[in-house]
Amino acid sequence: MFGDFTCAADNPCTHCYGDDGVPELEVSGAQIDPVTLGSLAYESLGILQDHEAMVRRILPQLARAMADGTVHTFWADQHCLARFDWRGWPAPQPEVITEFVAAWWADLITTPDPHHSVTDAFATFAALTGDVGAALAAWPDHPVANRHLATASNFWLHDLVHDDDPLDLLLRYGPAPAVQVMSDWYTGVGADRLRRTDDEHTDTVALLALPVAERMTKLYGATLPETPT
Repeated sequence: MFGDFTCAADNPCTHCYGDDGVPELEVSGAQIDPVTLGSLAYESLGILQDHEAMVRRILPQLARAMADGTVHTFWADQHCLARFDWRGWPAPQPEVITEFVAAWWADLITTPDPHHSVTDAFATFAALTGDVGAALAAWPDHPVANRHLATASNFWLHDLVHDDDPLDLLLRYGPAPAVQVMSDWYTGVGADRLRRTDDEHTDTVALLALPVAERMTKLYGATLPETPT
């Protein structure tokens, strides 16, 4: 689908890419150095005159690099696909991207030892999906995936109980805050998955059904001062 795209190689940042820019971008299918590919995948807007053309150009190689772990998932909302409303691109481009992102996540989360950390990968998946609820709904009820959920919960539940966003995402297209969406999911689907995999988090998940002040009282034995009206 994207294999025939090209992009002008000119860019304003010679410090990043030298005087010649990235000439491989002008040749469809030419392989880009892995380090340069990783840089482009998280490059700021304006580094190239047509940033969206660059994204289309690198997508085939980027997809392979995400799958084999040679491009990281540390900065989820800085990922090039999280920067644009690619859903508005001409058909069938959005459908192809949706299929790739879903397949990438489904493979990763059911792999016992994936190339990326599950917490970073999920944040990236949510950023690319643009909807935390849809991303959670795509978490398969699978033995390996549920073990990954238990591991991720060690990090996420502490933040959720304290009403903090564990993903640290500023989603451009998501319909609701991640804290609320994740808390609601954990008190239903997530709780069931954890009970069948690891009951260590049962008490913590139960706290999510309570108002924040009550959670703090149960956790720390103190009542939070009321917020002035």
